Amino acid sequence: MDLTYRVLNVFTDGKDPFTGNGVAVFEDGSTLSTEQMQMLAAQVNIETVFILPKGGDQEATVRFFSPEKETGFAGSASLATAAVLRDLRGWAGDVQLIEERDHNSGTENMRERQDRREGRDASDPRDPDTVTVFQRDDLWVLDAHEPVAQPLKASPQILSSLVGLNSDVLGGDVMTVNKGLGGIVLPVRSVEDVRRTRLDARMLHSYAMLLNIEPRVYVWADSDTEPDTVVARMFYGPRGGVLEVAATGTGGVNLGAWLAAHGERGIQRRVIQGRVEGRRSLLDLRIDEQGEVFVGGRVAEVARGAFTM
Repeated sequence: MDLTYRVLNVFTDGKDPFTGNGVAVFEDGSTLSTEQMQMLAAQVNIETVFILPKGGDQEATVRFFSPEKETGFAGSASLATAAVLRDLRGWAGDVQLIEERDHNSGTENMRERQDRREGRDASDPRDPDTVTVFQRDDLWVLDAHEPVAQPLKASPQILSSLVGLNSDVLGGDVMTVNKGLGGIVLPVRSVEDVRRTRLDARMLHSYAMLLNIEPRVYVWADSDTEPDTVVARMFYGPRGGVLEVAATGTGGVNLGAWLAAHGERGIQRRVIQGRVEGRRSLLDLRIDEQGEVFVGGRVAEVARGAFTM
């Protein structure tokens, strides 16, 4: 059995295809078990999506994996998948992605932990999670609807020590998004402070467990030299460690939620990410007058191949 896949870079910088965040999209994962999907994601060692045959016109059912676990929706992966579906199926217009998850895999995700803590029965049938992706000129855009950011109650010393900085560098409210599902959004005063950020894995995971949030931290500052531009870094904690990603749509959504919580409406920002680790990425962030957040970027296909199972 041959499994065809494509590798795409999302949020690329201009016309350079080897910038942005890499995503592998398998064109048909209907014959695969959860274990096989996870092994393939570990093999390619980047965010991985499996398209399933379910879905109607302009919609498709999908499953999302990191090299470590099944993750649920991710911004880069959603944009890459929409680009592949458009090409495979000749669609035009919006693409609706419907998430399917193996709830018997034994891995409890953040949403399920939140349900358990709030007394909800995770086995109850619920509407499937969906996202909408569309094209605006040469950008692929994710409609994040209206994410909600809330202040994080902790001392400035603790929050700044989380990112290896002094408390006087905090540039505003530190917030969490969607009850911690999006992690922490931490503004600092300058781009140099963004560059100097260092995360300690033990502290990140201890803090995430204490607050019942995902181990993710998005650090950002307004550019010192370019108007309407943000410089950012995004960290997350797989397997008890800490990694930095070159580009992340989730981070852009989190920033949009932070800005919306501070009254920003009808705005557009360019977000530069990945510069510190040598793989620059560009994201387009927009918030409409109603507070709806849109994150977009360029998508470049860089490879195709097949696995033999």
